[in-house]
Amino acid sequence: MKRHINPPNVHEPFSSYTHCVEVKRPGRFLFCSGQVPADTSGELQGKGDFAAQGDLVVSNLEAVLASADAKLSDIAKLTTFICREQDVSEVRALLKRHFGEQPPANSVCIVQGLADPEVLIEMEATAVT
Repeated sequence: MKRHINPPNVHEPFSSYTHCVEVKRPGRFLFCSGQVPADTSGELQGKGDFAAQGDLVVSNLEAVLASADAKLSDIAKLTTFICREQDVSEVRALLKRHFGEQPPANSVCIVQGLADPEVLIEMEATAVT
């Protein structure tokens, strides 16, 4: 149903992403809002700790997908928002850790800030099942 495409006439991906994910005859699309590093009570976790925030964001994304009978591997497109340029390498490690050898298409955007100044990372996703 999904095919990961990294064409030979384009550079190798710089980190854990795929240049293009082809989806043939999807059953359904899931559009996941940006997830932040908050626990189930809405409290921000991992203040100042990018890796901890990133892992919680991915866990929250995984929980949102699970509620719709989907999983991380169903993500075709991921958009990652970060506030600090120095965290780009951490994003790459995060994606490698959670998405392995067939990562989704991904864009990393360095933004001036997110909705809460303590939030260092936010991720939104489109999944196809």
